[in-house]
Amino acid sequence: MAKVGLLHLAACCIIAVGFVESKEPCKPPPLTSGQLWVTAAKGMQAGGGQFSYDSPGKRLRFADTEALKRAKYLDVLFLFEEGIFYEIDKKSSTCKKRPLQSTLQPMEIQPNMTDFGNMYLGSKVDSGQGLNMNNWVMMVPQLGPFTVTVSPVGCLTLSSVLFTQSKDLLMFSFLEVVKEVKDPQVFVPPTFCDGVPLEPEGNTLFGVFLNQV
Repeated sequence: MAKVGLLHLAACCIIAVGFVESKEPCKPPPLTSGQLWVTAAKGMQAGGGQFSYDSPGKRLRFADTEALKRAKYLDVLFLFEEGIFYEIDKKSSTCKKRPLQSTLQPMEIQPNMTDFGNMYLGSKVDSGQGLNMNNWVMMVPQLGPFTVTVSPVGCLTLSSVLFTQSKDLLMFSFLEVVKEVKDPQVFVPPTFCDGVPLEPEGNTLFGVFLNQV
């Protein structure tokens, strides 16, 4: 039922793109961290753990929480401006350096997105019983509709959803977000990654999470 609702929202977003007057996207805080939970189609868990994001530097670090006890543990550093990402394995002190095939990411409003307007999740009239949010949408070539929802105050990303033409779905939910990153070293590859050659096979951020399903 949740998937149907999300598909309905995406369809509405696509229809409304041509009718909503676009406004200038807000900018998120320079540094944010918290919990990021990623759900794929059919409710499959594609990731769940801690994230740290540097908006000006376009750097994202994500690591699965140990509590998930997943067969595929994910610890990854995305460097969007450099066009690379690192898959890190601290237990074996190894890493892989791969090409990043797209700068599209779910952490903030993307260029060329269209304002879909303001909505309330829950009640608008009863105090404390609703969540005010701003919604942005775009059609991604060869993929499908992509939506980003942010808070009207502070421009914190609340959620992002990507629907693909192959009927895959990725929903990113941002929880317990704070406007700081306590350890900026999370954006620096570990020393055992020094000198690692660039792998020929690349991926996108979305592809990395889809591979976890």
